[in-house]
Amino acid sequence: MVQAGSFQGDSVNKLGEKDIRFTRNKANNVVYAIVLGWPAEPILARSLGFSVATSPGKITRVELLGTGASVDWKQQADAPRVELPKNYRPKVDYAVALKLTLS
Repeated sequence: MVQAGSFQGDSVNKLGEKDIRFTRNKANNVVYAIVLGWPAEPILARSLGFSVATSPGKITRVELLGTGASVDWKQQADAPRVELPKNYRPKVDYAVALKLTLS
C-alpha cells in the first residue's frame, strides 16, 4: 500500500496507471492530470466527475501533452473517461500527462 504524502523509499515502484496526480493553473481553468503509468484501459479521473465533491466544472477540451495526437473523451458523472490513441506509443511509457481545459 502506498501512503499519502511524499514518496517514501521505493514506494514509487508500486505506482501505476490507477495512480493519478493533479495540478492546476492559477486561473483555475486548466487541470493537469499525470497518470503514473501507461494505461492499458481508458483513464478514469474520478476527482473530475460531474457529481464529485470537488465540483471541478465542465471539461471542454482534453489534450495528450507532448503530442499532436487527439484523444477521445467524455465527461461522465463519476469521472471523465479518456481513451488514448491506439497507435500512439511514446518513447517512454512510465507516465501520461493530460491537459484538461475547464469552462
